[in-house]
Amino acid sequence: MKGVRKIGYVFFLILFLIFILGPFLWAFLLSITPEYAMFTNHLSLLPKEVTWENYKALFLGTSRQGQLLFQGMWNSIRAIIVTFCIGFPVAILSAYVLCRMEFKGKNVIKNCLLITMVIPVMVTIIPIYRIFVKYQLLDQIFWLSIVYVSSYLPMLIWLLSNYFATLPKELEEVAWIDGAGRVRTFFQILIPMSYPIIFTSALIIFLNTWSQFQIPLILASSLETKPVAIIASEFMTKDTIQYGLTAAAGLLAIVCPAVTAFVFRRFLIAGMIKGAIKG
Repeated sequence: MKGVRKIGYVFFLILFLIFILGPFLWAFLLSITPEYAMFTNHLSLLPKEVTWENYKALFLGTSRQGQLLFQGMWNSIRAIIVTFCIGFPVAILSAYVLCRMEFKGKNVIKNCLLITMVIPVMVTIIPIYRIFVKYQLLDQIFWLSIVYVSSYLPMLIWLLSNYFATLPKELEEVAWIDGAGRVRTFFQILIPMSYPIIFTSALIIFLNTWSQFQIPLILASSLETKPVAIIASEFMTKDTIQYGLTAAAGLLAIVCPAVTAFVFRRFLIAGMIKGAIKG
């Protein structure tokens, strides 16, 4: 019986890996296959000839697509910085108020936050677009980041408020003078204790902002504001499709978030666990 379970586990694990890693492997094979070789009649998935010209063109900036790709990465980084600087302070203060303070309508607000998590972005994007057009806010990183903040706040507030609920209330009464004569307050003690959940919040903002597609597709149409996901998708036009270059651009676009998530996975998992505890 144990042998059957082990075989079944291995089978479904392999099947899962094929579905998860298969598209990335296929994209990589396309990116190193010469363009002319993609349209030849052969059954082999592996290219008979390998070329790195697509990566050279993107990395060295010898093509317009390479310049556009790096511009898109810079736009995404700017949006991440603005989103974090606005969203995280609002999230941590809101979470603390909802966790520790008692006031009328508190439960209503918390329930509304839960409801907003399941509202599809396409339900609200058209009204947001009309507002942006009316007040001339299109193609601006700051206002685009404000929309990102509004979409991330419910999740961040919920994670942080659940984390604050696990902290003993006695910490709020702590304020003493250390050997150097400095007063240590609650927040001076809280911040060092909260590195995992803070880092998790930063990773959530980074990963979600970097991969944004639907929102900037509607609200950002200039090269100065388009994120890397939009830039990479525009390598395919109605007239020509450079499959190898497009596949290489797509892989380069996901390298940064993939490496970040892998390197800091311990913080991401620890923060999610701490924030998932019911308060």
